[in-house]
This record gives sequence, structure tokens and C-alpha cells, in this order.
Amino acid sequence: MPKQRGAAKRALRVAAMAAGAGGSYLGYLAQSLFLDDERRVEKRKRAHRLAARRVSDEMGQLKGPLMKLGQALSLHTDVLPAEMLEELSRLQMRAPGMHPSLVRAQFRAALGQDPEDLFAQFDAEPFAAASLGQVHRARSRAGELLAVKIQYPGIREAIEGDFTWFRAAALPARLSKHLPGHIIDELYEQLLAETDYRREAENLRRFAHALRPLEFVDVPRVYPQLSGDKVLTMSLMNGQHLEDFLATRPPQRLRDLVGGRLFELFYFQVLKMEAVHGDPHWGNYLFRPDGTIGLIDFGCVKYLPAAFVENLRKVFLYPGRRDSEEFFHLMEERYKQKGTKLSKAGKAALSRFSINFYGKVYPPDESQDALPFDFGNRSFLASYMSEIANLTQSKVALPEYVILARAELGLYQTLHRLRARVTTSRIVRRYLERGQRTRLRDSR
Repeated sequence: MPKQRGAAKRALRVAAMAAGAGGSYLGYLAQSLFLDDERRVEKRKRAHRLAARRVSDEMGQLKGPLMKLGQALSLHTDVLPAEMLEELSRLQMRAPGMHPSLVRAQFRAALGQDPEDLFAQFDAEPFAAASLGQVHRARSRAGELLAVKIQYPGIREAIEGDFTWFRAAALPARLSKHLPGHIIDELYEQLLAETDYRREAENLRRFAHALRPLEFVDVPRVYPQLSGDKVLTMSLMNGQHLEDFLATRPPQRLRDLVGGRLFELFYFQVLKMEAVHGDPHWGNYLFRPDGTIGLIDFGCVKYLPAAFVENLRKVFLYPGRRDSEEFFHLMEERYKQKGTKLSKAGKAALSRFSINFYGKVYPPDESQDALPFDFGNRSFLASYMSEIANLTQSKVALPEYVILARAELGLYQTLHRLRARVTTSRIVRRYLERGQRTRLRDSR
């Protein structure tokens, strides 16, 4: 009964949030008829900012899946106005934190001791707060700088309640198969997995080992003796988040270097490791003046089936016609792995996506490998979102697409914000070569 009351209370707060955001525009609409063009634009920007502030404040308080949604929205430079993006971006790192007394209670419940018993120094105020937990600075007895991630209380129950509400709200889309139940299940399972910090610690150890060949990226080191299922202690990473990095006005050469490295990091994961860091919001990257990158928050990691990745290898940089029977056969092969028959409309949608987006952003002709693609031109994002919408209408979703597409879109949004120019096909081709695979087997 208490769980039901809690879920109902969250649902009411979500409804109030939506109503409050809508109310922000009512004043603008009422006044806009009597304003000149300049004042109308000014009022519209203010309405955008006020609506986004109300939404981001409430999402920050509610945490869990709703805050995840806000973080995802904050990347959509292709859709949302700048005023909204500015407010929603606060959710990437600066959501409201727990009271210090609650922090101590959560820590003690997880590790059986107070922070002062285990650390030489512990900052009770968080320096970063995310959807499922918040992060505190600390110093070990040996003098090492640490980041201590502590989970919010009741977050698992909040996830369960939110998804109960979401499944009900999504019933029409589920019945029409535009949003299949297995896609919602994938989201639910991935988000629940993020509440297990022992699993995240294992993800960190695996990625730290597997990413060694990429000397330009590093990840935090785990301190297992100071960690548990709801507390995770790691080395403190240095670097700037994207907006702070861009505020230093990095030259185009550095933007291109960082963009190319982010791109290589993504395809190294997918094609070599057969896994992907699936939480691509800008709070999880740390940029440095020398072009190196720190990657943090490994709660959401998707381990991809080997057969699925092998199919991707055959399709990436496909040199022939992408509306041919041979190409359609490769698409059908991918869906057969899941026991699914690909419809004629599905094949047409996948073919169109490959021609209109991938064939242009990733030219298959090896003679063009040295030509960089300009991610500063936002038309590629419009093309990507248009093709995604077409795929949705064609009902071709697979569970592997959920996190993979989320990570891919996050990559494109970051490259666009950097205005980076990247030799896309050259980087992908490098990891299509045989003998390049290092499977990160999921032993769970």
C-alpha cells in the first residue's frame, strides 16, 4: 500500500509538472497578440526558459527515469530552443542533492560505517548529482583524491512505479507495435541494472582493461574495499565538462582532434569490445586541453551479442547497392537472430536509412576516407531524426537498438556541439579489419 501511494504521488507530480509547463506558455500566448515582433521574440524566449525551469526543477526532485529523460532532452540541440537547453542542462550535473544526514544514513546502511571512519576527509556536500545518485569528494587515508557515489533512497521503487505508469500510458503504442513491449522491457531492465553499484564497478574494471589501446581516454579506478551495492568509491577524474571546455574557445584543430577521438571511442567499443557505454549526456565526459578524455558513469553499459555485431560489420561501409537483394538479406539475417521476420516496409525503411544517412555520413568509397565529415552542419541531425521516425513507423525495433541508438545519437549531438570535422569512414574501416575483436563477455 505505501508503494502504491508513493507511485500515485509521483504520477500527480508529473501531471502537475506538465500543467505548470503548459501554464508558462498561456501568458505568452495571451500577450503575443498585442506585442511587436521584437517583444514577441523576447517573451517567447522567456516562456521557453520558464517552462524548462519548471520541468527541470521537478525532474531533479523526482530523480529516477524522469531525470534520465530530462538529461536526454538536454542533448537535443536539433529540436529544443537554446533557452530550454540551458535550463535542462542543469540536470546533467547539478540536480538537488540529499540532506547531509540522509547521505550519512545511506552510507552507513551500505558499508556499516560512517564516511569519517573510512576516509581522511569527506565533503558532505555533493559536487555532482545525477538521476540515481550523487557524488562527493573525499580523500583516502593514503592521500588519494576520490569520488564517492551514493545512491538515493527508494530509487529502485521509483523506477518500478514510473514504469508501471509508463506501460499504462504507452498501451496504444504497444498495441499498434510502434513501441513493442520488449523495448520497454529493455529500458526497464537497463535502468534497474544501474541501481546495482557492484555491477557498475565490474563495468569499470572491464572497460579500464579493454580501453588500454586508446591512450587518449581513461576511466576511474574502483576502490572495492570502499564500495558496495549502493556506494561506489572511485578515483577522482580531472577535466572540464563540454560547455566549460567550449568556453575556453578551443581552436578548430583541437575540436577536430577531440571529435575524432570521441568517434573512435564509440566504434572501438561497438566493433572491438562488443559493448557500449550507454549514457552519453555531456556530464559523463571530461575534456582536457591536450585532447585527452575522461569517461565516467558506467551504470548503463550494453553488452552486444557477437552475432549482432558481426552483422553490423557486414553492413557498415557496405560497398554495393543498399536497395539490393543482397543488402536486404543482411537485414533479414539480423532480425532472424531474434526470431523476427522483417517486413517489406521494414526492409524499405532500413534501406532508406542506410542510403540517406549512413551512406552520406560514412561514404563507403575508400578513396574518400581522407575527406572529413563536417558535424557542425546541423542538417545531418535532421536527417538522422527523420530516418529514426521512419523506422519507428515501420515497426523494426530490436532490443539492441535501444541503448545503441541512444549512445549513437549522444555521439552525434556532442560532435555537432563541438562542430568537429571527422574522417568517419577511415576510423570505422580500421575496426572492420579482421583480428580486431576483444569480446567483453558478460559473466552476469
